[in-house]
Amino acid sequence: MDGELSSSSNLPGSAVAAVADTLTCPHCGTTMPRVAAFCPACGWSMRPLPPGDRAAAALAYLTVIPAAVLLFLPTFRNHRFVRFHAWQSLMIWAVFFVLTILALVFSNIAAAMLFLIFGILASLAMFFLWVVLSIKAWQGERFELPLFGAIAIRMR
Repeated sequence: MDGELSSSSNLPGSAVAAVADTLTCPHCGTTMPRVAAFCPACGWSMRPLPPGDRAAAALAYLTVIPAAVLLFLPTFRNHRFVRFHAWQSLMIWAVFFVLTILALVFSNIAAAMLFLIFGILASLAMFFLWVVLSIKAWQGERFELPLFGAIAIRMR
């Protein structure tokens, strides 16, 4: 960064100050303010997260129980990264359980094979979503799902 500032000595003072107040994401290369906690483009954490926070965030996706426990533990009350992943996990699992119950009810009324196939596909999708979200949390990335991520940000 110092090399960039010394080579740009022909820039006006405000331009040099603006360059010094920015940060480049090591993951995607997006330029952002130095005070940013996460990259606005890819969600990569700009501050190193302790391994305990990353492990707790990944654990939150295991089932509903670890996510709920993490929300109530006083240790993680001020850990925004862990709380974000715990809330997002709770919402995903809640939607999955509601869809599963609805599929079971409707499979008794009509087209059992159709709802069986839907249940298998939904379970596979949930498994792959669980794997991706757990890996992203372990890597220290705040990966927001379209609807759930925005709600989880407000609830943390």
